[in-house]
Amino acid sequence: MITGFRLVARGRQVFLVAALGLAVALSVVAEPRETSWFVAFGAMVVLTVVLYGLSVVAILLYHPRDLLLRPEWHAFETPLNPNRALHAGAFTFLGAGLLTQRAGDPDPAGELWQFGVIAVGVLAVVTAGIWYLGWRWHGVRLTPEGLTDLQPFGSLFVPWAALAAEEPAVSIGRNQIALYFDRPELVVKRGYRPGSSHFLTAGADADLLAGVIAGYVAEPERRAAIGTEAELRAVLGAGTGLRSGARN
Repeated sequence: MITGFRLVARGRQVFLVAALGLAVALSVVAEPRETSWFVAFGAMVVLTVVLYGLSVVAILLYHPRDLLLRPEWHAFETPLNPNRALHAGAFTFLGAGLLTQRAGDPDPAGELWQFGVIAVGVLAVVTAGIWYLGWRWHGVRLTPEGLTDLQPFGSLFVPWAALAAEEPAVSIGRNQIALYFDRPELVVKRGYRPGSSHFLTAGADADLLAGVIAGYVAEPERRAAIGTEAELRAVLGAGTGLRSGARN
């Protein structure tokens, strides 16, 4: 399952396009009041439930002890959790299922047709927003200058000099990190990034990321090597999952 989550995260655009294509195909073959309608509608209901369930499981279980090499940015990045892509896939089948249900309604222009139109419109807008979240990469990027928390609508930049010399980062559970500052005035928030500047959601294992951050605060001479394969191997240790290339 963990490998499957990794594949969805790395190929999230392909996954979403495939989900959309399958949803359209099921909608096309569904003939109202025919066996094909029940089969297609049932398949979309099952896929909606399964993908939504997997998105919850991904949040709970997928926290790899890994960082990704981004030499083009002179950076390391945290792996992406596939929960938003899975959630977007679930909403894709939910929307297609609702449209299919409307097509199979024996009286589509009945008393509740206005409600159906409004529901489809609202669901389309919500699905588009969730697709945006599932399509883009977001997470924590470490560079020689500091760490950046990149989110869909904003970002947080924390220079290394802003972090506390003692315990600059502490893990909270599997995927949350608390940051402590000696110079909070250096922290820069751009756009819309909800929540406190003191907290990060880590795509990687929180203990690993907190330890890496603390290491670069304690040993500033190592920061210049961030974004190199040798430094990533040193950070993760021999035999760990070094990854580079396509963005996770």
